[in-house]
Amino acid sequence: MKASALFAGIIAGLILGVVGSARAITIDLDLGTPPHVTSNVTNSFDALNGIGLLGQTLSLDFRFSHRQFVRLFSVTSNPFVALFKLQTNSSGMVDFLHGTGFLVDKHGNPLEQPQKLGSASGSNGSLAAGLFPLLPGDLQRPLDFFGIHLDLKLPAAPSISITGEEFLFNSDRNAPFGVGPGVPSDIVPDQDSTLLLLSLALLGPILARVRLPQLG
Repeated sequence: MKASALFAGIIAGLILGVVGSARAITIDLDLGTPPHVTSNVTNSFDALNGIGLLGQTLSLDFRFSHRQFVRLFSVTSNPFVALFKLQTNSSGMVDFLHGTGFLVDKHGNPLEQPQKLGSASGSNGSLAAGLFPLLPGDLQRPLDFFGIHLDLKLPAAPSISITGEEFLFNSDRNAPFGVGPGVPSDIVPDQDSTLLLLSLALLGPILARVRLPQLG
């Protein structure tokens, strides 16, 4: 049974390695019933189950079901992440994923230049690749995106295959994003809170300078 499963994984990986380089695999994500403003959305699927890790590149088009979209508000935190997670049948750590990704508009066109993905590997055989679209600072908000494109290079471990997939969007709790249609056109940071934090930040060094002589 193990030999058959391994053989099937290798064949699937080889096929996707050839076909995937020329044509992206399309995966639909359901973001829940809109409208809602949130800091976390998670979607699990099994479209890649059984693919062996052969060092091949997968081209993946994630599109949102039911004409949904994600709106990044002015208040949405810059570390907002679109995180793609893979679970494998490995009982230990696997080498890292590598690749690039970008957000797409309602026509499937890139909203930004391809960005290098952050990558992580867990001791339970899990792998993750994250796109941080707001960190470069060149996207104007509010911004709507209707999908994500990833080009991922899998690690080379022929005895290991994919057993589960998950995609999640995450932002700071007090700096949410929206799932539309029907969400507000924008949400801006609370000015009073911003001024308070700025005042505290400016006051801190002054108090430190006042108190430092007393410490001596």
